[in-house]
Parts: sequence; structure tokens; C-alpha cells
Amino acid sequence: MMAPNVSVPMNFGLKLLDSPTHNTLELKASQGAVVRASSVILSFNSPVIDHMTTSLHLTSVDMEEFSEEAVRYFVDAAYSGLSPPISKELFRNVNKLANIYEVSWLVSKCVEHFIEFADSIKQISYEDFVYLFDEANFVLNWLNSRDLIKIAHTTIRSLDGQKSFIGKYLENLTAMSSQQLDLIIELAGNSVDFIVGPLTEQLTATLENGEAIVPVNCKYLLENCELHLCQINCTPIFVKLFDSLEKICEESLNDTKWMFNLYRKATEKRERFSEGLTTINSDSVDSVVSEDYLELQPRICDSLTDPVIPNLFHTLDFSLKFEQVVDWLGESELVTSLLMFFEGIWAWMFVNKNVKVKCTSHVLENIQRIQKKRKWNFIYSRWLNFIKSTNGSSERFFTVIRNDLEKKILSSSWEGNKWGVIMDNQQASHSIWSIFEKETKLVFLYRHPSVKECLEPGECGFILRTIPANDGANVVLCTDSSDYFQGLHFHEETKAKDMHLSITTERNGCKIPLSWLGKPELKNGQVRWNMLSSLRESRLECWFLVIFDLEK
Repeated sequence: MMAPNVSVPMNFGLKLLDSPTHNTLELKASQGAVVRASSVILSFNSPVIDHMTTSLHLTSVDMEEFSEEAVRYFVDAAYSGLSPPISKELFRNVNKLANIYEVSWLVSKCVEHFIEFADSIKQISYEDFVYLFDEANFVLNWLNSRDLIKIAHTTIRSLDGQKSFIGKYLENLTAMSSQQLDLIIELAGNSVDFIVGPLTEQLTATLENGEAIVPVNCKYLLENCELHLCQINCTPIFVKLFDSLEKICEESLNDTKWMFNLYRKATEKRERFSEGLTTINSDSVDSVVSEDYLELQPRICDSLTDPVIPNLFHTLDFSLKFEQVVDWLGESELVTSLLMFFEGIWAWMFVNKNVKVKCTSHVLENIQRIQKKRKWNFIYSRWLNFIKSTNGSSERFFTVIRNDLEKKILSSSWEGNKWGVIMDNQQASHSIWSIFEKETKLVFLYRHPSVKECLEPGECGFILRTIPANDGANVVLCTDSSDYFQGLHFHEETKAKDMHLSITTERNGCKIPLSWLGKPELKNGQVRWNMLSSLRESRLECWFLVIFDLEK
């Protein structure tokens, strides 16, 4: 058993590495190299090695997939409690070793090294972007973790490097995995032309070479990106794409059917988008926003009787120090869940961009103590992926939260905790200004888990309605059946008091939380929103995230 009073990382002393008496464990690296180390010191750092040596009585560990340099780094870190800078060539192996042998503090350090490298990139560099993207893809594939994906995408976006990176990266299209393709689609976001443009150039070159084939990965990208946005925003590229596809597919009946099907789906989505009824896929359900259609309908919901979404439009004292704001959020009656607590921290970090915050053991213990005292439900750790931090300091903070508080206040799945459903989508048809300049209705397709079987026609869902700034600015849940249009119906099991609504906007690749920035106000005929007023001329599209507490 590991000694309970030993806390790692700890400096055990590198001088002990020279002791043949202490170093009884052989670590077999690649090319026959052997690194000797103390089983006790490694066991203090790694529960996996502790089990291998204490329970299985192994005297050697097979690490042959790793270089001797990576294994020595791993051992040095365990002995010294330090993680010096890691070269790009060494990072993947060290990160994998830390994860395989569950050295949690070294896992966190590897993420910090990755963030530091990302922060060091000051201009568009394809070589650096490829390194970030490929390492993030590797970690997602091997560990099913999106921590590095968020960092890589944020860095590329912050330098407006998506177009140049995607164009060059797709030159190796045929060798890419479906996961890489999905990440490219995610990186492009609504700028679908960043994908369609390079694909069209490749198809044109294929024609010039006398070939008539649409590569499988090209089909995958076209089928899975929001092609209708290219049709709307970059019509010449869309037209050129289908001109090329028509010539390539004319000799194959199956390809011709595929092409017409692709065109039909894109056109149908474009028409629905133009009508103001846009369906966008999310993690667990489809989310729909309908503004233009619903604007034609009379206001049926009564803002005084419709239930208000409870967690929005609070205000923080941003002059407080970080430790003070954590304590205030932990004590305030306004804060009713861990979600609101972390959104408050996120908002404080947005406003105090230049303040470097370290997520120390004291901070972690304090957050855990607050959660137990307030008896807040655990939250799904993947919710932290929604946070795109505004600087390296806040990025590191939430990464440490996720790594160190897993299973303590976070859950790795929805099972076993009290939070139910998450919906995350970007709505290009709305800005943070427009939704409070006039009444806007946001339509979400969703069936509450307690509704086991629904025999009503159409889709289950709910409508959230914004109250304009000149009427006090709020968001309410429409519960009157007469407020719902044909094809959508409401179940009373869906309740406002069980909802947590996050409204965020994105600027330069970083999301800005709105929940704690006060209420929008109408001044001189324009909506102003606290500290975002300086960005009034920017479009600032909305992101909506709805989470339900199923056990309230």
C-alpha cells in the first residue's frame, strides 16, 4: 500500500537514481535500453506501478514502445517532482506515459506544457499548427480527451489561421481519418468555404488530370459540413463545386445520385435557414431557432406569468481578488449550482484578463469544500469543454479543475450524477444584440426523459422567449400550448426551474460568458450589455447551452 502521508509531486532527490540498492525496478525501454528506478518512489507517483509491484510483485515493467529518453524523463520527474520543458519530439511519449501509469500531476503538467507552447505562437505557422492539431487528435483518439483539441483550435482561431491551415492540411486528404475530418469541420465552424474551397480545387485538378473520382474523404467532408452555409455566403464556390462534381460524376450512376442527394439536402437546409427555421446538430438532440416565422405570430406568452429561467443576469464585483470572488460565489444565495459557480469564475477571468490565476491545491480544496457544504450536484466534466478561455491562465485553471477534481465534483458520464441533458449549438442567425432588441423565440427539440412515450404528432420540444431590453430583458419558458406552432409540442415535465441556460458569445476564438455580466439595457435606441458595450459594432453571434437537473 502507498504511504498515506506522502503527497506527490515531491522531491525525493535525483541523487537516489545512482543507488543500485534502492533502484530495484527495471523499466525496459525501446531498443533494449533499461532504466532502473526505485519501485517505492515510482509507486508513490503511480497507482498503476504500485499495483504492479506491490500486488503482482513484478520486478520489471515493459515500456518498449517508449524511447529511453522518454522513460528517463518520466523517472526523473517522479524523483524530482519537477517537469522541465519538453521538446515537441518527446511530448507525445511523456504525455502517454503519464496517462498510462496515471501520474495525475504529470498529466496536468503535460497539458500546461502544451498550453505554453500554444501561447508562444504569435503568428500563423503551418508547422506549429500541424503539431498542435496532430497532438490534440492523438490525445482525443487515444485518451478520448478533448482538452488539447480546445487549446489547438483556440490558438489557430485566435490568429485567424483556419483558412490557411485547413487549405494546406487537406492536401493530404486521402490519408486522413474520419476523426481528423470531424476536427477540421469543427475548426472551420460556419466558415464552410474554408473546406469547400480547397476541395473544389482538388476536384478541378482531378478533372484536368483526366480522372473521374470523388475521394471517399471528400464525400465525407461534403456530407458532414453545413454545406448550405457555403451556398448562402459563398455562392460562387458552391456553384463551382457542383460544376466540378457534375463532370466527375456523370459516368457513374451511383455518384450522380450521391451528388443530387447532396445538392438537395444543402438546398433544403438553405431554404429552411432563409425561412428562419434552422436545425443544427448538438451533442444529444437537435436544436432549432425560429425567429422570422414566430415574429409574425401575436405575442401569446405573458411575460408576467411565464416562468423565468432562473440563473441569468447576475452581477459580480469584478474588483474583488480571485480568492475573494471564489468565497463570495461559494456563500451567495444567488448561486444555486456548481454550474453557476464556475460561470462566475469564468466571467471574473474574462474581465480580469491580465490577472494570472493559479489553481493551487488550496483553491482545489476550497472548491471541493464549498461543493460539499452547499450540497450541489456533481456536474459532467465535459461541460468544461464549453468554456473557451480568454487567456492561458484561465485555460490552465479549468484544465487543472478537470484533471484534479474528476470524480470529486465532476462526473465522467451522465450516469451516477443528477444532471441530465446538454445541448450546445451555435446560432449564426442571432447576435447577442438582436435577441434583446426585439422579442426572439428560440426553439429546441427535446423530449424529457420522464416522457417515456409520446403519441402527439410532430416533435417534442420547448420555446424560450427573450423579453426585449426596453421591457426589462429576460428569458422565459413558454408553457402555453397556443404558443407552439404545428409540428412542435410542449410537455409540462419540462420546467424552467430545472434549467440552466448559458448564453455566450465568441470573439477571436474565445467564448465570453454572459450569465454574470448584468442585464442588457436599451440606451439611445441601442442595446448595451455592460462591459461588452465597446464591442457593439461587432456581430458577436450567440451560443446557447441548456442543461437540465433531472432530480430537482
